[in-house]
Amino acid sequence: MANRPVLPDIQTLIQMGINPKTGLPIKLGGLRCTTKEDIKRAIRIQDEKIAVNKYVWYNLPCNLTSQEVERMLYYKGQLAFFYMKDLDEFYFMPYALDGGLDFYGRYKKVHPVPMNSGAEDDKARKGQAEYLAGIKLNCVYGIKLPENLTEEDLTESAVLLHDYTKQLSQTIIPRCSVNDPILDVMAECIPFMRTALLSSTGVKGVRVNDADQAASVSDGNRGLENGALTSQPFVPIIGNIEFQELTDGNVAKSEEFMLAMQSLDNLRLSGYGLGGGVWEKKAHELESEAQNNQSPVGLIMEDGLQIRKNFCEIANKLFGLNIMVEKAQVIEEAENMEEEENQNFYVANIMIEYQWIF
Repeated sequence: MANRPVLPDIQTLIQMGINPKTGLPIKLGGLRCTTKEDIKRAIRIQDEKIAVNKYVWYNLPCNLTSQEVERMLYYKGQLAFFYMKDLDEFYFMPYALDGGLDFYGRYKKVHPVPMNSGAEDDKARKGQAEYLAGIKLNCVYGIKLPENLTEEDLTESAVLLHDYTKQLSQTIIPRCSVNDPILDVMAECIPFMRTALLSSTGVKGVRVNDADQAASVSDGNRGLENGALTSQPFVPIIGNIEFQELTDGNVAKSEEFMLAMQSLDNLRLSGYGLGGGVWEKKAHELESEAQNNQSPVGLIMEDGLQIRKNFCEIANKLFGLNIMVEKAQVIEEAENMEEEENQNFYVANIMIEYQWIF
C-alpha cells in the first residue's frame, strides 16, 4: 500500500509530553532557553518599553495613559484624535481614509477603525467597526481662531498624529514593523555566540551509517549542549561527511557576536533618536567622533517631539484643551550631561591652544 500523508495530532503529542518537532520528551528538549524566537521575544519587549516611555504626555482628556498612547503609535503608526458626542469622550484611534485628498495630497476625511481586528464571527467587533465607519471626521491640519470655531468643528473634526515624519504616503509603517528585521538579526547573535562557545569545548561529531545508529548516539549525548556540559564528546552526523569537512576551524570569538549585536542595538536606538552611531570602536573613541555620532541622532528625537507638540497645539486650540508632551526626564538628563561634557571639552581645548600661543 502506498504511503499516505498523515496530519499528526500536535495537541495530543504536547499533552503526552512529546516535542512534535524532535519526537523527544519535552523535558529533554534542552535548547528552548536560547532559541532565536525566545531571544527575539525578550528584546522586542525591551524595544517596546523604550518606545512607549521616550515621550511623556500630560493632561490627556481621554481615559488613556501616556504609555498607552505611545503603545498605540508603536503598533499602528498613526492615530486620529476626536470628540465623540454620543459618549461625551475624547478618543485616540486608528483611522482609514473616508474621502478625497486636499491640494497637498493629505486626507480630507477619515473614519475611526477598531484598535484590534477580531475574528469575522465576532459580532461585538463587527458591530463596533460598523458603528465607527459611520463617523465621518474632517481632518484639521492648522490652528483655527476661536471666533471661527463652530459646534461642527468640535464634533466632526479630527487631528491626526503620526509617530514620525511621513514619507510620500499619508500613512507610515509602524515602528514595531520597522524594527522587526533589526530585532530578528539581533536575536540570531546570541545563539551564534552560544554556538561559538560550544564549538570551543572540544565536542566532536561521529559519523554514523543510518538513522538507527544516530538515535543510539543521540540517546547517549542528547545533543551538543548536553555533550559539552557532561563531557560527552560525540554528536551523531548521518552521512559520509568527515568531521574535518564540517568546518574550516576558524570559529569566530564570542565577543565578535556581541559586538555585532551591540552595533545592531545602536542602530535600533538611533531610530528613536537615542544612543550614538551604529558602530562602536573597540579602542578609545575621540570626543569629536562622539559628537559627530550624536548630532544626527538628536534630530531624530526632535522629529518625533515636534510632531507631537504640533499635534498638541492644534488639538488644544480646536477642542479647548491643555495637552502637553515632552521628552522623558531620563533623556533630558542624559542630554544635559552630554552637553555639559561637550562644553568642558571645548573649554579644555581652548586652554590648551591658549598655552601654545603664550
